[in-house]
Amino acid sequence: MTTSPPEALLAYMRTAPIPLTLGTLDQPDEPLVEVNEAFCRLTGYSRDEVIGRNCRFLQPQSEDVRDAKARMRAFLNDPTVEAGRFEVPNLRADGTPFLNLVFMSRLKTASGSGDLIFASQFDLKPSRGVDDLKAYDAQLGRSIDDMADLGRNHGLMIRQSAMLLSQSAVTIANLRLHG
Repeated sequence: MTTSPPEALLAYMRTAPIPLTLGTLDQPDEPLVEVNEAFCRLTGYSRDEVIGRNCRFLQPQSEDVRDAKARMRAFLNDPTVEAGRFEVPNLRADGTPFLNLVFMSRLKTASGSGDLIFASQFDLKPSRGVDDLKAYDAQLGRSIDDMADLGRNHGLMIRQSAMLLSQSAVTIANLRLHG
């Protein structure tokens, strides 16, 4: 049986300005059960094209993704790890490559049940400037607050997500500095 996300979480995702996805671990191949419009703009795919598929379809067929795939698979297979951050080479619908900074977090009910994976994405293209980083950081800050409210109001446990999301600006800044 598929875990049903709370309507409040789905409503939040629909209005969030940053790319977000929701996948499920209780179906084979961990398919996406929800994506928002920002994700569709980032990838060039429509919602109908991605629901029911694993995000792996975004990855090119190359050795460049091997390490990222292994780290994501280890995260998904280990229920004791609640959150992870991954740099993943991806392709948009038109074939344009981009480096995707993906933050994944497990969402569980207060009783510990549920197998949803909540993820945010960020395009690490080198042309992004300080203003883009500041805007993304501000959006993440609002997302952290919104997720904390959802957790309190709907019994979702999102322990390490806020910490990982809040570290995003530093990660992005370091990649810009050294990349």
